[in-house]
Amino acid sequence: MTTVRRRREWFWLLPLLLVVGGCGPGVGGTGTGDGYALDYFGAKRASVCSASFAGELRCPSTIVVGPAPVEAAAGSELVMWVDDSASAQVVVRIDVSDVDLSAQCGGVRFAGTWGETNEGRRRFFGYFTAPGVEAATPGTLNVETVEGGGLSYALSDAAGRTVLGPVFLQRADKEPTLSTCSSVSPSPLSGATYR
Repeated sequence: MTTVRRRREWFWLLPLLLVVGGCGPGVGGTGTGDGYALDYFGAKRASVCSASFAGELRCPSTIVVGPAPVEAAAGSELVMWVDDSASAQVVVRIDVSDVDLSAQCGGVRFAGTWGETNEGRRRFFGYFTAPGVEAATPGTLNVETVEGGGLSYALSDAAGRTVLGPVFLQRADKEPTLSTCSSVSPSPLSGATYR
């Protein structure tokens, strides 16, 4: 009796499993699920707390004797970066190991995840939208520390062409006031279509 009941339960789950299995690139889905941008660039998820600029983030502090790897799931508490806290045109939010960049006046937006390729390229891998770009497109966001404090951000498309930057940003301790030129929503890539 138990065997028959279990078979019936699996039978009702079959349509749901077929629908879920149909998502992804090449089968009619958007192909933009979690990790797809990393796969596109041949990268693996990594913790942003292992980045060269991790000292500028809010990473968990641990006392370790000798070198120790940082867990890929570990990351920073929410940190915001702006060009001008009184009238921000460029805002970057780093949360755990994910990033959202919004260039208010330029209409450029990027969302991605920190990762590393087999060749050792470490940066944010994700998607951007920009004026003249019909659909969200794969791109990378490179971040470097700037002497004297702050970070420099440079957004590139999949071919390595510069889309934005490099722009110099300072850390913001509170939500910035957006520039009056802002005509985009603060949530990156909402409603965007994907290739």
